[in-house]
Amino acid sequence: MKTINVNLGVFIFLQLALPSCGQVPPFVNTYYIDAINGNDNYGGLSSESAWQSFQNLRNIHLLSGDQILLRGNVIIQGSLALDSVMGTHELPFRISSYGGGRATIESGEAHGIYISNSRYVDISNIKVSGAGRKAGNMGSGIELYNVFDASIDRVQAYGYLWNGVSVKGGGRIRLTHIHAHNNGFSGILVGPDDYNRISQKPVRDIYIGYCLAENNPGCPAVLDNHSGNGILIGGVTKGLIEYSEARNNGWDMPRYGNGPVGIWAYESDSLVIQYCYSHRNKTSALGKDGGGFDFDGGITNSVMQYNLSAFNEGAGYGMYQYQNASLWNNNIIRFNISYHDGIKNGKAGIHVWTDSPAEPIRNLRAYNNTIVTRFGHGVNAETGHYPGFLFENNVFYLTGGAHNFVAGNYTGFRFNRNLFWSEVSERLHSAPSVLKALDPEMYFFNPKLILPENEVFDIPEIDKMHELPFFQSQSDFQLDSAGLMTKPEVNFDFFKNKLSNDKPLMPGAGVQRNIPEIKH
Repeated sequence: MKTINVNLGVFIFLQLALPSCGQVPPFVNTYYIDAINGNDNYGGLSSESAWQSFQNLRNIHLLSGDQILLRGNVIIQGSLALDSVMGTHELPFRISSYGGGRATIESGEAHGIYISNSRYVDISNIKVSGAGRKAGNMGSGIELYNVFDASIDRVQAYGYLWNGVSVKGGGRIRLTHIHAHNNGFSGILVGPDDYNRISQKPVRDIYIGYCLAENNPGCPAVLDNHSGNGILIGGVTKGLIEYSEARNNGWDMPRYGNGPVGIWAYESDSLVIQYCYSHRNKTSALGKDGGGFDFDGGITNSVMQYNLSAFNEGAGYGMYQYQNASLWNNNIIRFNISYHDGIKNGKAGIHVWTDSPAEPIRNLRAYNNTIVTRFGHGVNAETGHYPGFLFENNVFYLTGGAHNFVAGNYTGFRFNRNLFWSEVSERLHSAPSVLKALDPEMYFFNPKLILPENEVFDIPEIDKMHELPFFQSQSDFQLDSAGLMTKPEVNFDFFKNKLSNDKPLMPGAGVQRNIPEIKH
């Protein structure tokens, strides 16, 4: 199997190519809009002569460096739609608020902001509010259509039939500090402008960071596919999702069948999803999915790492392949945690499924993950054949009503040096002999994981998730270095404990904070 070389430095240009929101370039013209004190008969070029509505913008030829500023803490009715706005790297076109606070666009049935066929656009410090996914809205909060070199920052988007923020086509897009809630299809969606070209992966260089997608229940207009997703990207080459949270999405998907997921991707290449928290996501009463994270059909050369999934109705981490998807190949999930996922569907911390017939799903490396479950299985495989699937150095910890460490048709799976433990005594007698055939070098003892009391816990700020006091081992065990994977491909574990090449990795997402000396 080819080694994945994920160089996060490829994403640095996303931070360099767009100006900081705190740096105001010498804009050419600034158009002010004040729905309370403005007047469309004024000139619009100062806060004292602000317009009252978006009407006059229809007659303006916007230039590089122009900006549209809405008065903060004021609601403006209407929808802002612009086409062929061409800023530059030095002089981007900007939409934001002025005078303190964030302006709110109430767009009723339409999009809040719609930008098409444009370049170098910066949207920040705005709220957009639709009439509601079941109250007549037909659009998305902010939609970029075939836009390049753009950023959306510090935006709240809610009440839309489709998405809070949507990017269709284009590339080199940066989405940060977005709060997308109470929308239908997704909180945040990135995909191609033409979904018939999805397998061509036409969207490039996407960064999503420090975003919250919550309570996006489902889209009443979609009756033949999933809806109610948190963050979803498809058809992307080079994407990074980090320090983001998805919670309580998908509970009102209006159909049975395949369903939503908190944070997921499909038909994409060279993705990284890291440092994210996806929890309490749901699906319809008889719907499928509803999980935490998912590499779905057609994902290649991608990594999930340092994520936490908890209390989802679906699996913590899904590895799926649907009919007509392109090849699923060469992916990694490492140093992740799943806590009591699979309440309804998949019944697993890690769930693998492929439709039949479909392109092969092959070559997954799952290592140093910690799976704690009381609902079903550590790993569950449904249908299909999975060549090149390696599970190594993971901790599978069963509690309460959990059933099996590994279940289903896992033809092609290989297990190496995993740690298995169950709190249920009757499983302890039969498990070692059964597991030995599955994983000849397996470990079977109590890792004494620190688990939350009453199964409820709060996390610190999203960028401090590594400070959680849970899911680490209290055990004083020592392991033979010959029995553990060495030469880690990353520098630290989930809890920011430093890893080194001269000491073996302990099983699971976090090593002990004080690792005893292990003699070689």
